[in-house]
Amino acid sequence: QPPAPEPEQRDSRLFVAGGGAELIVGALAQAIIATRLCGVGDADALRRVVAAIDRRYRFCVARDPVWSGLLGDFAEQERQSLAEGATRSLGTFALRAFERTRGAEAEAQGQAAYCAALPWKMLVDPAARTPEALAALKQTNPTLDLAQGFAWFDWIVGLGRDTAWTEAPCDKEFWPKFAGPAKR
Repeated sequence: QPPAPEPEQRDSRLFVAGGGAELIVGALAQAIIATRLCGVGDADALRRVVAAIDRRYRFCVARDPVWSGLLGDFAEQERQSLAEGATRSLGTFALRAFERTRGAEAEAQGQAAYCAALPWKMLVDPAARTPEALAALKQTNPTLDLAQGFAWFDWIVGLGRDTAWTEAPCDKEFWPKFAGPAKR
């Protein structure tokens, strides 16, 4: 068992992990909303990421209770989930909260506007990134950084496909590293 990190290091670990959760689960919520509103992608693949986040959270808390600080406002929901013997945890609770806020935003935008705002099909389905589709998208959105967005969503979906990271050491980091788009 490695020595416990100093309090300042603990705080920074929670800050970084919490920021990552906000970005990752926020993107997942938007993509899940897109599967429902726009009829694109695989909601089950996206929900597997949420289940992996739940497993990772429980794994890390079992090794270092400091990680429980990630729950914040979800602590009561966590207590209920544990009492029920359920696997719901950080990922599930954060997703529900984001689905409420992002869902309300999507509803206010309207289905057509939400579905047109981002290239959802290509973001959540790499097979849709044909040369023709990419060229058409680049022509209508010349400033859109396609490589970064695609790499980000591929990485997020990959968290649910390859779950070895859920049981990786969490003495320093909660999330695996995001490498960004492949260099050409």
